[in-house]
Amino acid sequence: MTKADKKRLLQQAYRLTTLGIVVERERSKLKELVARGTPYDDQEMRQTLERFRTANSEWKRLEAAHLQLRQKEDKA
Repeated sequence: MTKADKKRLLQQAYRLTTLGIVVERERSKLKELVARGTPYDDQEMRQTLERFRTANSEWKRLEAAHLQLRQKEDKA
């Protein structure tokens, strides 16, 4: 594995960590809205759900890329 690959692994790990915090923050906001009885068609609920879905989707995409690069490292 090259130094560039190792650097990319570290960058991905950092991004996964920060993105994970965003995902959990949005998940928490959704739980709070549901607990308050906010209707699902409420604008705040829809916006929060969209932010959660976007962050979660990006997290999953980045995780897959990170795992692929780690497998490459393990084979080396």
